[in-house]
Amino acid sequence: MEKVKIDKLECRYPTLFKVIWLSTIIWFVVGIANYFGQWLVQDKLDGFGESILLLFGISLFFCFGKGILDLLSQHEIKTIDITKKVASYVFMASFAVLLVISIWELCQTMNSTPNFTRSRGILPISVDAIGDIFENLFRAAIFSIGIVIVYWYVRICFFLFSGRIRRLGIEGVLALLMLGYLSVSPKDQILVNVMVVLIAGAFLYDIWRYADFQETKISMSQIKDLICEED
Repeated sequence: MEKVKIDKLECRYPTLFKVIWLSTIIWFVVGIANYFGQWLVQDKLDGFGESILLLFGISLFFCFGKGILDLLSQHEIKTIDITKKVASYVFMASFAVLLVISIWELCQTMNSTPNFTRSRGILPISVDAIGDIFENLFRAAIFSIGIVIVYWYVRICFFLFSGRIRRLGIEGVLALLMLGYLSVSPKDQILVNVMVVLIAGAFLYDIWRYADFQETKISMSQIKDLICEED
């Protein structure tokens, strides 16, 4: 299948996108300035930034979600069928693994209890065991949703389309890798800080250029046509 180049996609809610994008830029600039001036408590600033980034991600879903689905449907990609298969297979596999682990832990707990008694060869099932089953169902559902999101992220950004949408995908992966690195080794190194700034700046630039606000533009010829119609 030939890849389709995508450099623009309609933004359904331009005002929401611009407000959250501008808020992110302001926090971004304040964070850089605070690194040198240290006027604000960094933990408070980071906590505020996490809320902004969460809202940014949610707004991107609402602004571009329908556009992505329309784009997939235009190129005859059966999103619903594929999503159902991936989600169902992952859900069944993850639930089976979690259930086996829970049963194993339950048996070990019962065997280690000195007053444990068997009745007619059947293990007594406690309320906690039933709760563990429902918890495993919930975990399997959350895990399958995460896998489906990752699956479609990789397909859209690296296999189905090219252009700016791929650049955004690469920048997203780099951001996740950087977050993983910082969670393991939170060191205040100038090189790491520069990498964070470059990745964030590139993403903010590309996502702005990627958004098509569908602004109504009236040309001189259209104005002349309107005047002629009134005459």
